[in-house]
Amino acid sequence: MKSAFLGDALDHWKGALFDSLRSAGILRSFAIDPMFSDSENWTAQDVELYARLTRVQPTQLIRHRAGLETRDAYFSEIQHSGDLFLDPDTGIATGRVAAPRGYVMPGEIGRLLDSAPARLLAVYQHVRAQPVRVRVTSVLALLQRNVGPLSSVSYESGTVAMLFLSRERRRAAEVDAHFTSFLGRHATGRIRKHDQHEV
Repeated sequence: MKSAFLGDALDHWKGALFDSLRSAGILRSFAIDPMFSDSENWTAQDVELYARLTRVQPTQLIRHRAGLETRDAYFSEIQHSGDLFLDPDTGIATGRVAAPRGYVMPGEIGRLLDSAPARLLAVYQHVRAQPVRVRVTSVLALLQRNVGPLSSVSYESGTVAMLFLSRERRRAAEVDAHFTSFLGRHATGRIRKHDQHEV
């Protein structure tokens, strides 16, 4: 998450998704790692606003001493074992990237899923220059090859998606059932379930 984008409409969207899942009793011991890619630019007031926009208490935000340029140290600082949201600038990397601080790597996803197999892991995915469905499909195919069996649900919009990942089929199924019921006929083309245990 970059400070220049704080307060845009997508922050409200993220918060609404989490609030909806929390109200349905689906999120458990929820925390957020904002993945501040320009942490030096964030004030205490900015962090508080980010928490309000994503509809959590500031204490639910994971704080870091290590920066995103030291990946192992950064992810080692995530000791939280409950459900988790990662908010990278761009999303999950599917190849070599010029600015790694804006991404989460497949191996880091695997590490977080393995450390808490019952966890629901949400990851923000921004998309440029291709349809969201194509990008999400390529991201999930890469995860299948590099991370191993998992179940996932994607909530897709015009330029972004929220990916919900878990080692447990039931956790992804709960997300799928909730948003499919919530959106009704409008769920088609927005909510997709992907069970990679069976691929």
